[in-house]
Amino acid sequence: MTTVLPKLLEFGFAGPNQRKRMLNSAQFKKMLEGRKAYDASGKCLGDAYKFLMESEATAISDSTLVQEEVYKTVIEGAEPIKCFREAVPIIKTDSYSVRFIKGESGSYASKIPEGGAIEIDTQTYSKQDVTIEKYGTRPLITNELIEDGLFDVVELELKKAGQRMENTLNREMLNTILTNVTTNTLSPASTHIAVSDIATAVGKVKKSNYIPDILITHPTAEGYLMSDSNLAYIAYAGTPDTLRGGNLGSRLLGLKPYTCTATDADSSPVWDDTNAGSDVTALVYSKNDLGVIAMRRDITIERYDDPIHDLVGISVTMRFGTGVLRETAGCKIFHK
Repeated sequence: MTTVLPKLLEFGFAGPNQRKRMLNSAQFKKMLEGRKAYDASGKCLGDAYKFLMESEATAISDSTLVQEEVYKTVIEGAEPIKCFREAVPIIKTDSYSVRFIKGESGSYASKIPEGGAIEIDTQTYSKQDVTIEKYGTRPLITNELIEDGLFDVVELELKKAGQRMENTLNREMLNTILTNVTTNTLSPASTHIAVSDIATAVGKVKKSNYIPDILITHPTAEGYLMSDSNLAYIAYAGTPDTLRGGNLGSRLLGLKPYTCTATDADSSPVWDDTNAGSDVTALVYSKNDLGVIAMRRDITIERYDDPIHDLVGISVTMRFGTGVLRETAGCKIFHK
């Protein structure tokens, strides 16, 4: 399947005759079907195909068609490895730091005798700051790639840049959880993780007065769970998701499962890197209580004014911070 970005780049660098041939191509017309062209100020320039037909020589430079496709391509590269973006709340911020005020958890009301006064209870509050950091990468797009018309390779490099950014988001949130969750932990009862260990972790989190709803597994742990007879056999689990779809299904013991392929950044404990007993292989936690991503600026294309000739110098950045607010709202499962 031909994607839009390589064809738009080919059109932008083509000569007049080649542009006319592309515009007369039914495939090129269908590819742009339903798309609108906009200028840098956001003004709609009309149907994208008609706009290219009317002003082919300057259309690419006068519109944001290429910029939009570059951004979509970067985001497309990030899509397959999304994990913590969906598994923890994302708080938008316009500051370099976010302060969270935390109250008590699991408190109770007092017993009042008949006619007695109701006591005033006050919580003990604490604060926690999440600092915003900047992360970035530069796709390996060279002048030679542009000169030789290797626009499919350009697209692959942009997708790789998006993947690196999403990997970074996953790794930073993972490291924060691994470092800060210390109260609730367990080691598998058998030689490796099983469904029964997930159940035990759920119980530990509930005992801390939180209701867990998220399961994060290392790929190794996911493989062990899919081979667990409680999931692998339809007669036991009552669902064909694992056998037919090759995944843990939409829910496992009430938890939404995700697989995190990111590696830790020299954190302690390790995210199942050496298969040692001290490595963490899975996380069970309450999404709305455990941690947070403070997002100052999501994935952005920087230094990209000329939609054609600035491709070589573009960079992809984002600014965010991660924090664990309620460490007892999660449980770490170690590798056996």
